[in-house]
Amino acid sequence: MRLFLVALASSLIGTIIGVGALFLTEDVGAADLSGLIPVMFIAAVLMCALCYAPGLFWLKKRMAWESAPAFLLTSAFVLNAPVFLFFIFAMSAGKFFSGLSEVLLFTAAFVAAGLAFGGGFVWYNRGRGLAAS
Repeated sequence: MRLFLVALASSLIGTIIGVGALFLTEDVGAADLSGLIPVMFIAAVLMCALCYAPGLFWLKKRMAWESAPAFLLTSAFVLNAPVFLFFIFAMSAGKFFSGLSEVLLFTAAFVAAGLAFGGGFVWYNRGRGLAAS
């Protein structure tokens, strides 16, 4: 249950970072927010459930990493690599994103969600063989 709450909180953090970046880069209307918030939140929840959690549990079990920053960086950058590649290819196709600023907005949101989930994963596993340093 705690890991589920960590996933929801990290998805919410990523969504808040994405919306904040949107407010900094563009004029935002209600239509933009009503489209962006559900898409970003649902995508971040799916990433937590389908990518971050299984990947970090696999690393903990197989690789026996004892360093908390390794889990943070892995969930923020390594496990997000397929998403980043999708963003680059979708931008080059010109069908999904309106430009580089929108790709960077989603990238920042997923990095923030990955960092938050990695930190929550370390918190969840404290006392279970994962050092905090």
